[in-house]
This record gives sequence, structure tokens and C-alpha cells, in this order.
Amino acid sequence: MRGATGNHHNLESVQKPSTPRRLDGYPRLAEFIARDGDAAIFRKFGHLSARNLLYLQSELLDLEGKLQALDERDASCLGDENAQKAAREWRYYSDEANKLAKLHQELQFSIRKKLKEYHEALLLEQQVLALPPPAPRTTKAFREWFDFVPPMLWGRDASLFDDEQDLVALAPVETDRLNIILENYFGWLFKQKDSENCKERRSEGLFYYPRHRIQAASAVISVFASAFLLIGGVVSLLSTSDARTAPRIGLIVVFTSIFAAVVGLLTNARRSEIFGATAAYAAVLVVFVSNNLSKPSNGP
Repeated sequence: MRGATGNHHNLESVQKPSTPRRLDGYPRLAEFIARDGDAAIFRKFGHLSARNLLYLQSELLDLEGKLQALDERDASCLGDENAQKAAREWRYYSDEANKLAKLHQELQFSIRKKLKEYHEALLLEQQVLALPPPAPRTTKAFREWFDFVPPMLWGRDASLFDDEQDLVALAPVETDRLNIILENYFGWLFKQKDSENCKERRSEGLFYYPRHRIQAASAVISVFASAFLLIGGVVSLLSTSDARTAPRIGLIVVFTSIFAAVVGLLTNARRSEIFGATAAYAAVLVVFVSNNLSKPSNGP
């Protein structure tokens, strides 16, 4: 929450506007989506998009065939001076008196218009296909709210979000596996209290928690896990300083494996990043052991 400075005496006379009650249906659904970025879930209508591209493609194929037929006709009439001139100079090609050239112009204008429509549709489809799907947890919460009795929309719109494979998220939240675990199983610990929006959502079986609380808890857990693995490995190796080399190598293998599992399972690190981090962690332990072994013993 942002603080306010200056003109403090005027704030007491200003009443905070209450959130207007929306009519069930499109108004309330729009308010729900606008209130939470996670809820910006929509249909991409993949089947309709693909079908539209196929139709445009076929229309262009038909126009291409017509242009090819005109080109073959011109090529077969080598004695037609107008056709030869129109094929070489724009002045003759754009001559309104040249009927054959006029056929070319009309066809070319149709091709230009349809080709522009087709290319725009292709680029838009590429952008739509690049949109990520919503997270399963988000989809489940959204559908629970949408299907709450009585249904938010009626008729065919009641099944608007049934096909989960056709849904896209406009504002997906980047998160890692640790955040997902906290959200799925411990989200109730971070829920926000004393909020009008929260009261409304709890009445519908949902609750709201600020995302920064999840991120803060995840950061704390990550810091403690990193410190535990590093300090725990060093302490364990120190406790076996008088033992043979084999047990100490075994400890290095165990702690390195745990470190790799934690990084791989609880973060979104790529494979190369996991290899790099694990190698660096193992190198620290190996250097510690080698330095400890190189020290002269105090025995007789």
C-alpha cells in the first residue's frame, strides 16, 4: 500500500468510493478478470483459426491458378504486340484500353488484397500460438468461480471454458516449482484478510493472497536451503576429518546429489544451469577435502 503525504486534513473529508455491485453475467465476469491478472483467460478458437487459414490459402491457390492461366495465354500469343508490351513496360500494363492488361490488373488487385489478408492472419495466428496456456491451478480456480451456482453465463456460453486445451493466458505469472508447491498446498497461510474482494471470493469458495508473500517465503526457503547444503556439507566433512578418504567421498556424492535434486526439482533452471551449479557446488566440497588432506598430521 502506498503512503500519502501532504494535505492530510483533506483526506478525512474524502470518502473512499465503494466498489459498485455488478450484475451477474458479462459485467461481473469482466470485473473478475480485470481484478486479477491470473484470471485473464480466454479461448483462442484454434479450430476456427486453422479453418480460416485453410480457406484463405485455397482462395489464394485459386487466384494463383487464374494468374498462371493468363500467363500461359500471353506466352502462347507471341504475335500479340499489346501482350508483349504490357509484359515489359508499366505504361502499357496500366493502359485502360488494353483489355488483356486490364484483366491482369483486376486479378493482381484481388491477389494483393487477399494476400495481405492471408499474411496478416498468419502473423496473428503465430502470435496467438505463442501465448502460453494458463496454469492448471489457475484454470481450476477460474472454472470453480465461473461454474458457481448459478452459472455466470447461460446458453452456449455456459460451456465457454470447458475445452482446457483451447485456453490461453494473457498475463501468465512466471513462477518456479517451489512457488507452485507453496501456492497449491500452503496458499491459505498467505491469504489476505479484511478485504472486500477477499470476502467476496471466500463466499465463492476462493481466497486471495498477495503474490509477494509467496515470493518472499520462497526466497527465505531458498536461502536457508542453500546455506544448509553448503554449511551442512562442510560440517559433515569436518566431522570425518580423521576418517579414510572413501567416507568423505561418499559424503560429497550424497550432498552433491541432494543439491542437484533441489535445484532441479524446486527451480525452473535449465539443464545446463543445473549442471553448472552442481559442478560449482561439488568443486567447493572437493577443494575443501583436498586442502584438509594436504595438511600434515600431528601424529608421531
